[in-house]
Amino acid sequence: MDEYGIHPSLELRRLFASQAIPSQGQSIGCARVVFVGLDANYSAQLLDYPEFFERILEYHQDGVAFWKRHAVHHPFLLAEYPLSRDRGGVPYHRRFSQMGLSPEFAEQVSFVELLNVPTTGRTMESVFWDLFDPGYAQRLVDLLTDGSRRLVVLSGSVHRTLSAAARRTALRVPRLDLPRVGSEQRIGESRIVQWRHFSSAISQRELVGMGDEIRAFGDAVSEDPAVLSSTASSSGSSQPDSPLP
Repeated sequence: MDEYGIHPSLELRRLFASQAIPSQGQSIGCARVVFVGLDANYSAQLLDYPEFFERILEYHQDGVAFWKRHAVHHPFLLAEYPLSRDRGGVPYHRRFSQMGLSPEFAEQVSFVELLNVPTTGRTMESVFWDLFDPGYAQRLVDLLTDGSRRLVVLSGSVHRTLSAAARRTALRVPRLDLPRVGSEQRIGESRIVQWRHFSSAISQRELVGMGDEIRAFGDAVSEDPAVLSSTASSSGSSQPDSPLP
C-alpha cells in the first residue's frame, strides 16, 4: 500500500502547481457547481501503466474536454482502468456518476481540494497537516464564500477539516452552520450545502435527488440573463489558469 504523501509524478505535480487554485473539470472561477474535497488522491501504482496514466494527465489538463470526449467525468470510470474498482476513489466517482449528469454539465462542474498538491496513499492526519497550505486554503475559501451564484457542496469531513484548520492556522473561515447532511447556508447568492460523501453508503434515490437538485440549479442559472452575461464575458476554458477522521 502506498505511503500517504505527495504523488511521485512530476508531471501531475506540475499541472497542480500551474494553477493558483487547482481544479478538476471546469475552472473554479467559471463553474456553477463546486464539489470540495480533501485531496486529489491517485495510487502511485498507476505509474506502472503509462498509457492509462496519460488519461489522468489528460483529465487534469482539460477536464471539460475529457468529460465530453470520453462520456465519463473522471478517468477512474474508463473501461481500461487497471486497478481494483472497489477502492482508491473509484467508488466515489462511480456514485457521483449515478446522479445521472450528462457531459453537457461538464462546463458547470468543478472539483477542488483543501490540499493544492496531488497525493497518494491512505490519508494520515499528521501528514495532511504538513501538506496543508493556509495561504492557498484562504484563496479557496475566499472564492467559495464570495457570494457569487454557485452551489458549493461539502461533505461532513470537509466541513470539520475547515473548522479544524481555522483553529490550527491563521485561516479565516466564515461561520458555516451545517449541523447535518442536507443542511444549507446562503452567503449572498451562494448556496453552501452539506451532502453525504460519495464514498459513503448512499441510496440510489438520494443520488438521483442530488442530481435533480444540480440540474435545477443549473437551469435556474442558465435562465438568468445577468448570469449569462457574466459568463459570456469571462473565460470558459477549464484549465489552466478520503476523509480525515
